[in-house]
Amino acid sequence: MRWDDAIGELAARARRGARGLAGQMLALTLVVVIAVDVLLLPLSLGTFHENWLRDRVHAAYDAAAVAAADPSRHNDLLAVAGANEIVLHRPGSRSIRLQASAPPDAAVRIVDMRRSRIVRATADALSMLVRRRREYLRVIAPPREGSTELVETVVKEVDLKVDLVWHARRALLETLIASLIVGGCLYAALVVLVVRRIRRMTGKIEEFGKRPDEFGVTATSAPRNDELGRAEEALGRMGEEVRAALRQKERLAGLGAAVTKIAHDLRNSLAAAQLVSERLATSDDPTVRQSAPRLERAIARAAALAEAAVRFGKADEPRPMLVHVNVFGALNEAADEALVQHPRVNWSNAAPPLGVRADPDALHRILSNLIRNAAEAVAECARPEIAASASAHADVVEIDVTDNGLGVPAAVREQIFQPFATAQRASGVGLGLAIARELARAQGGDVELVATDNGGARFRVTLPSSVA
Repeated sequence: MRWDDAIGELAARARRGARGLAGQMLALTLVVVIAVDVLLLPLSLGTFHENWLRDRVHAAYDAAAVAAADPSRHNDLLAVAGANEIVLHRPGSRSIRLQASAPPDAAVRIVDMRRSRIVRATADALSMLVRRRREYLRVIAPPREGSTELVETVVKEVDLKVDLVWHARRALLETLIASLIVGGCLYAALVVLVVRRIRRMTGKIEEFGKRPDEFGVTATSAPRNDELGRAEEALGRMGEEVRAALRQKERLAGLGAAVTKIAHDLRNSLAAAQLVSERLATSDDPTVRQSAPRLERAIARAAALAEAAVRFGKADEPRPMLVHVNVFGALNEAADEALVQHPRVNWSNAAPPLGVRADPDALHRILSNLIRNAAEAVAECARPEIAASASAHADVVEIDVTDNGLGVPAAVREQIFQPFATAQRASGVGLGLAIARELARAQGGDVELVATDNGGARFRVTLPSSVA
């Protein structure tokens, strides 16, 4: 790789890192470091200002005490104390004064240290750094502990400013170094504890997007009880659920392809059966002639279902043809077909002469699926019964199919309308209710479970009403 390519790659990584969570945390750490420096530096300057004046006061005490014993040395004592004037007030006796010459136009500002001065000292230190005017400071200090002597000393402000500037530079450097060390440790801890785990989760999500069918891509490491640990566990569960859904989708796709092939062959077989049923209609046996129309309708409906299955496999679902359909007759016709294999079931139809706007074949499939499911639910009952009723409400008609079985188990009530969801019966593959709801919704209606307990279940079909 050439140098310009390597530099470009590093620059790109740096830009991605700056825009990422790690870059944001680094920026936040720098802001915190600067904020800490801004808060701590003025306090440090105020403390240094106060201690500097206090040291000059202590030196003035010592110089005045020496001057009381040897007045000839007062110039040397002023130099050692770093003062232009020292006055020691002794109650009941003469004050001791040491004084050097001062410019006649020098301004003198009084600093009284007998009161708390930390806030005032901080303000004085900051103003001294930006002020160019040179003054003398007359410092008045409280008596020493156990003494009644009061000392005043006059010092040059420029001496304090020089030392204050030096201290400001050193304090800024020390505070900056300490803050960077603390901030760096905090940043490193955040990267290890948070950013790395989030990057690992992001990598798992990206890897899952590339290989969603591979087991263990979203598997979590050692369990943790914090928020990120719960997020990793949720990610693992979500990955398994999505993987299961993908596997089911693949199975459904394979099943759909198989059903399409079967329906294609079944359509050809039903065409031959239709020819036979037409010949039965001309039979001399009256019983055969009476049963032939029903057989023709059943074969025609089966052929239509096979044709629809073939079209569905080609993603060509026909739109329903909505016409007026009599509810009472549609229920009886669906029951005749659905209860052929359940002769023990007692069927009752209490539907009034109401009409709905629906596709006749689709409505027949809806009702026959509901009645067939109900027949399977009451198959083991001593007196199996299925009852149908209907009522009109505003612009809809509600059709109820009720059985006296054991009801729908609570474990499958939420998934009862999903494909392949069954009520744990030996027969059936769990498509009847899913197909019924899909057909009803395609016609502007719905199918729902409105009641279920140990005494049976009641399913309701809602469709737009129609005037006969």
